[in-house]
Amino acid sequence: MKILQIGQLNWLEELGTLPEDLEWLFSRPEAIDSFLEEETKRALAQLPPSKEGEEPLKIRLHFDAILVTDSVKESALTQLMPTIEAYGLFCLPDLGLASEEPQGIFRRKVLRELPPFSSKDELVHFLHLTLFSSQYGAKLKIPEIDVNPLFRGKVTYEGHVSASFEGSFGEEFEPLFTFRYNLSSFPIALELWLEYIKVAGETKICLELVPMYRGSLYDMKAPLLLREENLSSPYILEPDEEVGFYAVTVYAKGEGKLSFGPLHWRYSRMGLGRFVLGGERYSDAKRQEFIYYFNPGDMKPPLNVYFSGFRSAEGFEGFGIMKSLKAPFMLIGDPRLEGGSFYGGTKPLEEALVRVIQESLAYLGFSSSDLILSGLSMGTFGALYYASQLEPYGVVVGKPFTNLGDTAAGMKLKRPDEFETSADVLLNLTGGVEVDAIEQLNHTFWDQFSQSSFPHTRFAIAYMENDDYDGQAAQRLIAHLSSKGAHIYTKGYEGRHNDNSRAINKWFMRQYKDLLEEGYGRKYS
Repeated sequence: MKILQIGQLNWLEELGTLPEDLEWLFSRPEAIDSFLEEETKRALAQLPPSKEGEEPLKIRLHFDAILVTDSVKESALTQLMPTIEAYGLFCLPDLGLASEEPQGIFRRKVLRELPPFSSKDELVHFLHLTLFSSQYGAKLKIPEIDVNPLFRGKVTYEGHVSASFEGSFGEEFEPLFTFRYNLSSFPIALELWLEYIKVAGETKICLELVPMYRGSLYDMKAPLLLREENLSSPYILEPDEEVGFYAVTVYAKGEGKLSFGPLHWRYSRMGLGRFVLGGERYSDAKRQEFIYYFNPGDMKPPLNVYFSGFRSAEGFEGFGIMKSLKAPFMLIGDPRLEGGSFYGGTKPLEEALVRVIQESLAYLGFSSSDLILSGLSMGTFGALYYASQLEPYGVVVGKPFTNLGDTAAGMKLKRPDEFETSADVLLNLTGGVEVDAIEQLNHTFWDQFSQSSFPHTRFAIAYMENDDYDGQAAQRLIAHLSSKGAHIYTKGYEGRHNDNSRAINKWFMRQYKDLLEEGYGRKYS
């Protein structure tokens, strides 16, 4: 981990012992050019010599974070632009740093103030704890709970979406259910988010975490009780070297009806982002979420938005391919159910998803005519569904979905025992699994998609000719868009939904680059 401090006095002289994997670098603002030159020479000296006839190896300096500790002009930091990712530029509180130009480093790398700390060592420890390079999240799931046998009320499982408990829970907090599998501890902080709804009655809940000493099956530390006020936002569970894992139990009291979904846990950046630096989340009244990440890139049109595909591990997908386009981009993910709920949901959730895209466009000073929506598999539904509201310049999709109701209905004969989550998606988005619910979910897409004639939108659609998930999606889209005179580029590949992802992905990127070259003059090799 490399942290570069920009200031007048090198903190290294005042800091205590640094972690072994942390390298602290320092430069004064006026010496940045010479500092970068020396760092490049030092990095080159560590490389093996080039063989005869080969081009010399090139070095790209990279820092996990740049920390500005004294007042500085934005223009003095321009040379550092290629050395950090967006959201990796920090400053101390109250320095009063302000952007001097619309496309300067402060806006392109999204300069942020760090929270106040009582000492420099505490601040460095915080950065070391939050600047890790990976991302990860998972769930403790509803199918893997053990209900308290003393609970005499009614228990109903809604597929794998949730479990409902109705009855009397007691005058004091009593155990309601325990997650069968424990929550492991990690050397970094975790964020916990429990899905639950108070359906009826007067009830209260709390979440109990019982820490078990590392290496022991029986020795426990004092339990940690999280009340509803602690659960109103993701709870940060700080690392504890003594703890090996946590037993997790939900308690309840009062009388009424409660519905619970999974307990999400993620690597935490303790306020610097969700999953990745700068990542954000939105949750609705059902405590269901979507996640999003906006990268200003070079702040030149267009904004490329990528909806993640079905993903069991929680987190963002597509960072590498979107960054390779060298333009502003946005990643949107759906951490619900087993791997996503196809970006549909309550009206507030859908409105919020449109709003965060519009806010990113506003940050860049773009209109929706400088927007491309994209996705693969599950992500195609999000890109297509929201295109009618945003009317973008382009939509690029591979292996599209339109009729999710048909996908769920096909589980019985077309795909027995495969992609059973489609039934959970049906249940989550409509509240039922009967024929009427199937038709309702099919109409949900077309009612939305039909709202626009897409007079200026270009559609690039790659599909599998024998798709066993939504086999008619591409044909339906082509017929619908042709009737409106929309611009369509299509390519079909032989096989079922997952038979030739490599070819789909290659075509997807080629069409993306073609849109950027033809519409915006960007050049790709």
